Amino acid sequence: MIATPASLALLALLGMFYLHVLWRLIADRDACATACFAAAYLILASTLKLSQPPFLLAPILLPFIYCYAWLGVAAVLWSACFMRAGRRELGFPGRSPKLAALFASQLALHIGVLGLSPWLDWRPLAIYVMAPPLVVVVSYPAYRLLLYVARRRGDSAFPWTIWGGLCLLTPLALLLLERWLAPLILPLT
Repeated sequence: MIATPASLALLALLGMFYLHVLWRLIADRDACATACFAAAYLILASTLKLSQPPFLLAPILLPFIYCYAWLGVAAVLWSACFMRAGRRELGFPGRSPKLAALFASQLALHIGVLGLSPWLDWRPLAIYVMAPPLVVVVSYPAYRLLLYVARRRGDSAFPWTIWGGLCLLTPLALLLLERWLAPLILPLT
């Protein structure tokens, strides 16, 4: 199998997203976030080990390919510790706005994909599994949007309208990118 420039660029996109997540965890020095990230790897690797048919290196390597799934599991664990749901906002009191935006965007992505997939013929979930670079292309702008909201407000809270809208828009953005971008990229890989 020969690597094409397009396939290397898509792999680099996943690598840059993964490195950004690691940099965010290191820069914020949040011990709980780091522990949740490590625990999420173990949970994801254990889940992949149970897959049929079992592949020898799948539990070790696949979390790096599906880095957004790894971050999604970590977001669930971290949010269980710090999330406070109010009448008007979803907040993470006392936490870094950058880390809160990262984990809240991943929660929105995963809730949106899992919640809307039954009504959209399971296509968002299929894109989630089959096209990791497209998921990263949607995930990063969702993070930047929530980071913009957090900086504008000056805290680690997100209005329900924005966060809930993100839950609805992320699977729809995946569908739009799949319909528009996948036919352009597939012949190049």
